[in-house]
Amino acid sequence: MPFQWTGQAYERSISSRCWWYTLYDGGKWSELVRKDDELKQIVEIEYALGDVPKWAQQIVERSINQACPCGHYLFPQPYLEVVSAIGSRTPRTFVHSCFTVERERKRQAMDYCLCLDAWLAGARPEASAHELAALGYRKIDWHTVCADLWQALGERNEVKELLVERVLHNIRWSIKFTFWDDDLASEFGRDQYLGEYARTDDEASIDGYYARPPFYYEKGSPRVQRLEARLDVVCPNWQTWYDQMVEWWLCAPKSFRFLERMLWAIGRERPEQPAGQVPGFLQCRDTYPNQDDAAEWWTAFCAALDSWWRGHSASGNVAEQVNRRLGEVTPAKRWLVRLFLRKLKRLEENGEQLAHLVSAQHRHKRGTKPLQGTLEDAMKTPV
Repeated sequence: MPFQWTGQAYERSISSRCWWYTLYDGGKWSELVRKDDELKQIVEIEYALGDVPKWAQQIVERSINQACPCGHYLFPQPYLEVVSAIGSRTPRTFVHSCFTVERERKRQAMDYCLCLDAWLAGARPEASAHELAALGYRKIDWHTVCADLWQALGERNEVKELLVERVLHNIRWSIKFTFWDDDLASEFGRDQYLGEYARTDDEASIDGYYARPPFYYEKGSPRVQRLEARLDVVCPNWQTWYDQMVEWWLCAPKSFRFLERMLWAIGRERPEQPAGQVPGFLQCRDTYPNQDDAAEWWTAFCAALDSWWRGHSASGNVAEQVNRRLGEVTPAKRWLVRLFLRKLKRLEENGEQLAHLVSAQHRHKRGTKPLQGTLEDAMKTPV
């Protein structure tokens, strides 16, 4: 019986289970899905396979579904890990995606926390700079960073102190909330009460692979409530300044740049200014990928995936990495690669955050972190 592109056929398919953060999220039939001829062909390929192997189902539901929708500070590691999972036919036990941050990044954030804590304590910039220069995780010019930060924050007053304390609490909360392979219990922030501990509705699916993290309800903290209540009194429009931090995540490629812009706004006691008008006083550009390199890599990566499932040859370093990771061609792997590529295109089209990282059209302040080191690290990461 020939394949029929119907709502029932789609909703019963494995291919309908990987659209988190896209307009197809939820796996329901819609007019948009009906008109997607590429997706129709992908589902038809799936049905032609017969019984989809369990490992392939798990890769769809875990790796492809949870593929980073906003990029990731370790770009392009998360996307390469999906390719490795497909090639080895081995679902990852832990998916590095949103809200996942390894120790190095957390230690970088803790260095900035020390700077802000010292400012709140009324210490001189040299005091924190001396400690960070001796013990800090990043070997940068901390004396200049601290001096520039103190200058950017300007003359202290109650509003600034409250806002900096609120920002500091949020950074510490993010360090504790984000996690990595084996630290669901978190070795970070164990001595800090940063919000009521809770588990999400996805608790059952956390056992075995990443779905959603345990949650600390920051807004429920009495300390946060007192801070925000006082801010409402002394600075009724404080939330306008703080909006950027509401969407601040440590896993974002340019999270420290966003922190920089927020602190600049606090120092000037006015809402955030356009990115190009904020200097790089935190010296954080080496913590996020070079966006020009990221855009070039993304184009080559998508082209390599497209060539692989079509059975065409492709040249270049990125294509060689993709081909090596995918290994021999099989019908199931061809379906998975084509489905993964469709998911990436949907994310790029519908997710502004990802476009900011991989689109050559965006020309904001560029990072200096090279992709080559990231690629090498990703290749060492076991599946």
